[in-house]
Amino acid sequence: METEMLGIILGAVLPVYPLLIVIYQKIGRYDEIVEEFKELRNEHEQLSGLHYAG
Repeated sequence: METEMLGIILGAVLPVYPLLIVIYQKIGRYDEIVEEFKELRNEHEQLSGLHYAG
């Protein structure tokens, strides 16, 4: 009985793992893009402030 239950659980969970890896990778790329956007926005605000101040 336990072997059958383990087989059912593994049969349901294992096919999902590649999908979870892809989602994890996409989230990582999204985080990198957000960090780069924040840096560019800060740089723009600094340059815009200098432009308007002078």
